[in-house]
Amino acid sequence: MGFLTSFSRSMYLTNYINKLQIQLNDVTTEQLDLTNEIAQLTSEISDLGKTDSAAVKQLTARRVELEALDRQLQARMKKIQAQIQAATTEMQSAEQMLQQNIQKSFGYAGGR
Repeated sequence: MGFLTSFSRSMYLTNYINKLQIQLNDVTTEQLDLTNEIAQLTSEISDLGKTDSAAVKQLTARRVELEALDRQLQARMKKIQAQIQAATTEMQSAEQMLQQNIQKSFGYAGGR
């Protein structure tokens, strides 16, 4: 890889990693909100007691839906984290190539 190609790849990967981190932050925020809602529903169900009322059944059904959504968000977070790790590894490789190109292009012949 040439200097410009290595530099361009490094810049692209930096931008890509930043976008993934923003996505991860958004998913984390969404999951925290969801966790709070699940906790609130659990509290409401607990306050109503162990009755077989329609309200308890409705709240329990909603909590089950939210828990399923929470599992989906966790899977999405793991996927984004894996993408960040892969891009970071590739970024390190691109930076090594960039450093090699800089040394080759700007190194002194007598210094080698």
